[in-house]
Amino acid sequence: MNLSMKLVALGDSIIKGVLFTQEESGRTHYSLADHNIADRVAAALNSEVVNLGKMRCTIEVGERILQRHLDQLSDAKYILMCYGGNDSDYDWKAIAENPETNHKPKTPLGVFEKTYARIINTIQTMGYTPLILSLPPMNAQRYFDFFTSTFNEIQKKNVLRWLNGSIETIWAGHELYNDAVKRIANATNCQLIDLTNALGDGNGYLCSDGIHPNTAGQSKIASSILKQGFVS
Repeated sequence: MNLSMKLVALGDSIIKGVLFTQEESGRTHYSLADHNIADRVAAALNSEVVNLGKMRCTIEVGERILQRHLDQLSDAKYILMCYGGNDSDYDWKAIAENPETNHKPKTPLGVFEKTYARIINTIQTMGYTPLILSLPPMNAQRYFDFFTSTFNEIQKKNVLRWLNGSIETIWAGHELYNDAVKRIANATNCQLIDLTNALGDGNGYLCSDGIHPNTAGQSKIASSILKQGFVS
């Protein structure tokens, strides 16, 4: 095949193409989509793809991955990136055990912004074009049900108390990092692919855990990237 360009993908499980499945028996498991977002975009562009996405990847882990694989960026035209979902998340087990403690996200917001901007600067200095994905929408109730599925009733009540009685507080924290991604893209003059525009409230496009795009969601995101992110 005569490939016309090269696409490199960096980020978390969204980029990796992770799916969360709950079977009728109640058993749950993760798997990888046969054709993830980067695969779909690359196929449409007749492009080689290098996917460096990693499940549970935070921005600081992502920077280390980038530094280890700078050689793989060679000849790339676009660098597709998605970070923030893991950075904005919490150690929910610790919260369930001690809701009175001041718990913080896995990556403080200021560290997230500075590190993401530094990654983008590294890529731009090398002459490549970053394409930044916003965070996909989340379903806070589904996500709460997912991460508390192994908690007892006291632990669930502890988490809810820490959330000030509202599960939607999870969504609010998620949106803080989503807004940060948009600010970073604007400040660094990067193309932003807004996944809220692509997926709306996520209805029909999310796995049962409330956070991972399902196959339809991944297809929709790829279409949005092709529509918003590339010029002929």
